[in-house]
Amino acid sequence: MAAAVILVSASGVQGGAERALAGLAGALPEHGVEALVVLLQEGPFEEWLREAGQTTLVVPAGRLRQPHRYASAVRRLAAIVRDARNPVVLSNMTKAHLYAGVAAMLCRAPSVLWQHMVPERSAMELAAAAIPCRTGVCSTEAAAQAQRSLTPRRPVHAIPPGTDVERVRSFAGSGRDIRRRCGWGAEPLVGIVGRLQPWKGQELFLEAAAAIVERIPSVRIVVVGGAILGWEGSYADDLRRLAARLGIADHVSFVGHQDPVYPWFDALDVVVNASRGEPYGLVLVEAMALGTPVVAPSDPGPRSIIENGRSGLLVPPRSAPAIADAVCRLLGEDALRKTISSGAASRASELSLDRTAARFATLFHDLRGR
Repeated sequence: MAAAVILVSASGVQGGAERALAGLAGALPEHGVEALVVLLQEGPFEEWLREAGQTTLVVPAGRLRQPHRYASAVRRLAAIVRDARNPVVLSNMTKAHLYAGVAAMLCRAPSVLWQHMVPERSAMELAAAAIPCRTGVCSTEAAAQAQRSLTPRRPVHAIPPGTDVERVRSFAGSGRDIRRRCGWGAEPLVGIVGRLQPWKGQELFLEAAAAIVERIPSVRIVVVGGAILGWEGSYADDLRRLAARLGIADHVSFVGHQDPVYPWFDALDVVVNASRGEPYGLVLVEAMALGTPVVAPSDPGPRSIIENGRSGLLVPPRSAPAIADAVCRLLGEDALRKTISSGAASRASELSLDRTAARFATLFHDLRGR
């Protein structure tokens, strides 16, 4: 008999946590687990899930400070849980658990909190910690340790978000079309990929890019990503102004949001992650799956992915000079670049979606059987 899991997301947009949830939902049936996704907010994530053939319901929850909307959403979630057959309820991030955890408690269903960030002792985290939960899941052991400090009596597992490595690799060679379409030849391409948000570090990347351009004038700098959430304000324009002030505007291409993004990983010679306090780094694994060398800060997330010097280069956090040095090493040392390209592809295979789904399926079966 297939186990049932209800995956609840508070967000209707397609961020990293939502991409991880969608991937898990699609992979679980191969491991004997049928999944239902419930969104607490309308948005493009719903359409994306439906186009992928994923069974999805929307329970608009409004804001937490609207008690009547909160109570209504919890009641509707509880009804969905009761209608399911012995389900496990997974909350995708803290806010979702404030709703789904309570609904699961009312139905005496086992619940799981999937924490993608490194939890802090904020009011929301403390409120979520007070809601019963059978177990927690975090992307890295460092995040799991932080979660255990909040919920010392609750088991917490470290399971990395999975990457559909085979699908990513199906785009191998597609980068040639990107170069041709953009009018780029054999010049080196160095890029950053992600939503345009200050914590993603695009401004730090541009500062590093100025030093890279000074040392390798033929380089093309590529910023892949858009302001897709609606609250980024003037950040996109600020980045263009920064490129102009740094004197590298002619070297920088802002290409906006790209879907699918994988051809861009294939086109780039080096992918940089410059995020502040990166909790994991899905884009790193995706780039690595295609053998593209990566440079990232030595924060807990990237450290859990990259074997420094073998599958990528780790640099001190928030250091533009260190990023520039690492990128120039990769562009200037063929042997190092080939070693890291091979190691990156091998490491990405260890972080596959299938492995992640298998671990979650075992967890769900165990919880359902208790």
